[in-house]
Amino acid sequence: MSSHSGNLCFKELPFQINVGHKTGLSGDKLFFTTAKVHERDAFKALYKKYSAAIYGNIIRRIGDEEKAKLILEQTFCEAWDSFPQFDETKFRIFTWINQYALQNIKKSILQSLETA
Repeated sequence: MSSHSGNLCFKELPFQINVGHKTGLSGDKLFFTTAKVHERDAFKALYKKYSAAIYGNIIRRIGDEEKAKLILEQTFCEAWDSFPQFDETKFRIFTWINQYALQNIKKSILQSLETA
């Protein structure tokens, strides 16, 4: 299922931030700092931690494995693209990503109804 995890939505950065580099930030703060500047390792960690649960929510509602994988990819691309605006004081990451998934599920269902 995780064939997408290595290449989702990454544009090469003109600079590199090493997640393990000592910056004086705590683990969570370091994650949010690196994620907000689209650090590749932060995206991998985000995908690894949440993709299975998000996929489970999608597949339960869609029932079609191929569509579910496409929705999962679209969901993480959208979440990643808008991550710099994510406010960790207002939302938990899972809830925030799942909102993208629910929006994409609705779009998929509406598209299916329109083409039926």
